[in-house]
Amino acid sequence: MNNLDRRRIIVAGLITVTVLALVWLFNSGASDGNESSSCTDCADSAGNSAPVTTEYEPYPPLFIGGADDSIPTRIVVVATAPPPEANQVLTTSQFFRFVVTDTDGSVPNARDASMRRCSTLLAPEGAFLTVLNVDNGQSTTCINTQGITVPSGVGMVMHTEVYAEIGDLADAPLAVRVTWTDTADE
Repeated sequence: MNNLDRRRIIVAGLITVTVLALVWLFNSGASDGNESSSCTDCADSAGNSAPVTTEYEPYPPLFIGGADDSIPTRIVVVATAPPPEANQVLTTSQFFRFVVTDTDGSVPNARDASMRRCSTLLAPEGAFLTVLNVDNGQSTTCINTQGITVPSGVGMVMHTEVYAEIGDLADAPLAVRVTWTDTADE
């Protein structure tokens, strides 16, 4: 460290000591809250007294509309779907690729009415089912073959192409309303 730096440190130290001494000198004359004051109407500066308050009294309730008389509430009627009938059921539907072959080994067209297959234990076997997607209102028809095991948590399984007519495969399982007639011949 050279002489110039030493002198700067000494001058900075002397200025700091002088300023601290002056601050102590000016603050030593201030009151510390223990001496008596000549002001009788002044608030206690030490915070030893509670502020003066009045007891809380809430305002009466205000009803928009001007009248003080309360109007009795009306019963609101909510429109809901009718409950299922004897040949209807609300359930969920899943898709499955049925592999069906004719006697000659060829795969028949799924658009053929006899090939529009679905499987549910909630309707009689061989019944002609109308399946309505309750989310979008699309409907389709199929024949209940009960030819495949329905997984737990799902009410019916439909052929993939039939299922795609009422909803996207990515949305599976779908909430559906199933109605049926006794046979597919009707």
